[in-house]
Amino acid sequence: MKTTTISFLVDDSRVVLAEKKRGFGQGFLNGYGGKAQEGETPEDAAIRELREEAGVAAAPDALEKVAVIDFFDGKQPVTECHIFFASAWDGEPRETEEMAKPAWFDRANPPFERMWAADRTWLPLVFNGQKIRAKAYYEQGMKKMDRFEHKPLS
Repeated sequence: MKTTTISFLVDDSRVVLAEKKRGFGQGFLNGYGGKAQEGETPEDAAIRELREEAGVAAAPDALEKVAVIDFFDGKQPVTECHIFFASAWDGEPRETEEMAKPAWFDRANPPFERMWAADRTWLPLVFNGQKIRAKAYYEQGMKKMDRFEHKPLS
């Protein structure tokens, strides 16, 4: 199973989201992330992806791991995704080749209708301070979520 990351730029009550322009997740609002390169830790990948996709620089100590979620397409494992909040960074989030113009959204009311199906299940948990280890099972084709299991992140 490949290792991926998603990083969310956050403040006390808001989150930055941008629409993915191409590839896996195209058309959905999300944080910033992608595949870890060979020899790269999830933290290193998160920092690189923030630079490439949002045009911002985050230091390792500004990242907080809030979740690790294994995503499945039917019974087939797709990715182990390490999810981070970044509360400090240099630069302004901007549109890039891969991500559309970013916008701030209220964490209490994110636009779930424009996001991955599983996001409406796990994002409220981490926005409310839980740190989770989870499995998200989608039906074949990854259009509809079948089930979601989680426990505290250790």
